[in-house]
Amino acid sequence: MHKDKNSILKQLFSEDGAYKSLYENHPDFIYIMDREGKYIDANRPFWEVVGYTLDELNEILCKEGQLSERICQHYLALALEGASPRYEMDIVHKNGELRRVEITYIPITAEAGIVGVYGMAKDITKHNSEWDPSPERRQHYDLLFQHNPVLEHLKELNDRHSLILDSVSEGIFGLNNSEQTIFINPAAMEMLGYSREEFISLHSLSSIHHSRSDGTHYSVDESPISLTISDGITRSIEEEIFWRKDGTSFLVNYRVAPIVDNGVIEGAVVVFSDITNELEIIRAKESAEKAARAKSDFLAMMSHEIRTPMNGMIGMAELLLDTELQEEQRSYVEILQSSSYSLLQILNDILDFSKMEAGKMPLQFEMFDLRELVSGIVELFTPKAEEKKLALRWWVDTSVPALLTTDPSRLRQIIVNLVGNALKFTERGSVTLSVKNLQLPESLDYLLEFSVRDTGVGIADNKLNLLFQSFSQLHPSINRKYGGTGLGLAICKQLIELMGGTIFVESEEGRGSTFRFMLPFLREESEAELE
Repeated sequence: MHKDKNSILKQLFSEDGAYKSLYENHPDFIYIMDREGKYIDANRPFWEVVGYTLDELNEILCKEGQLSERICQHYLALALEGASPRYEMDIVHKNGELRRVEITYIPITAEAGIVGVYGMAKDITKHNSEWDPSPERRQHYDLLFQHNPVLEHLKELNDRHSLILDSVSEGIFGLNNSEQTIFINPAAMEMLGYSREEFISLHSLSSIHHSRSDGTHYSVDESPISLTISDGITRSIEEEIFWRKDGTSFLVNYRVAPIVDNGVIEGAVVVFSDITNELEIIRAKESAEKAARAKSDFLAMMSHEIRTPMNGMIGMAELLLDTELQEEQRSYVEILQSSSYSLLQILNDILDFSKMEAGKMPLQFEMFDLRELVSGIVELFTPKAEEKKLALRWWVDTSVPALLTTDPSRLRQIIVNLVGNALKFTERGSVTLSVKNLQLPESLDYLLEFSVRDTGVGIADNKLNLLFQSFSQLHPSINRKYGGTGLGLAICKQLIELMGGTIFVESEEGRGSTFRFMLPFLREESEAELE
């Protein structure tokens, strides 16, 4: 497989290949490697900066044990997985000149997949103020150029150590056995507010970790870092305080491990992470959950306390209506009964909304007759429509199956709410409820579209975004006349989404609205077998 991909790669970068012109005259140093890390070709600036021929480069840089081979192979593996890693390293010209470059690997993709990798190098020697090789380091490079295996290994360890420290997100610093700092990585410098020069030789106990989380000061005998340097035991500490250069503090979790050389404790390494924001998020989450539980418990209690006297009022009103009453008395009792039912509906809306917010709204799936359900809803609202002299129509497409499976009580609740709203906000004209089957190709499921169309007041464009929000009422004047909590559409939306569907609205102010929602239904096995 690799041989095939290498052939494709060489063809792409041949003299008449598709990609040759993309890199040949580019100002950056660009080279091409195959999947094994072998150098295939490079542009002119690259040859000028290294001074080697292609064969010399492969022989020197791919020699086992070389630093460049180890580092490059790591990032090459990432690039072959589709990533575009970037890193910095030092290179040595054939004449011994040192340069600092920033390298980016980019996968080369063809029909066969990733066939190789671009290496794009940018000379940052003049732009990197921290890169100023000391005479000792320059000597290391000179000897490396001469392939001294001992110094090669020392340089590899040193650079690998720096590479690891610089790449991790946790803060890391080291101490000698006198608790003076000896190294620090960039993440720790950012969290503690020190530069590398400022940090070296600080005393940990007096500068970084002198106090407990309760504000009391550590003594040498009590500090976990001091104890680890003393007894060599690794310790993990949670929710402690570290201090920044500017005197401010922050919460950390940290781990301190000893540095041991030939059985002698030479110091310790501290790895830490800032958990200030993490704790704030956890505490906020716990507070929100506690408030949600309190609200849920309160609503459950109020449901019981309010429903009991309300059911008594409704029952007594119904019994009173069965007795002989004067016309004025009957009118009063009917108002009492209507108001009780309205209050019960408001209570039901609030409880449903609370259950859905808490994720405790269960669905009870069962088979039901859709046409019977729709017909029953229309019959429920027919007296109201006749009272307002509105035409209330319904139809179900013939392609809609007679029996479906979902939660019929929740579906009925959605349709009742939408039809009730349509009648509430329509003074003349009509309200139409329809159901049609949206054909799904090569599927065993149904997707039904329910539509409630009215000729009422409509909704202004600038208020459509408020339509399904909790406690929002777009027509306050009408709501004052008919009542309502502003929760109906919010509950409908959440129920529809809970059932796997979606809802949207088309409206024009003064000309009416159409609410549509779509729900998926599973086709019964017996029906699927017939097809």
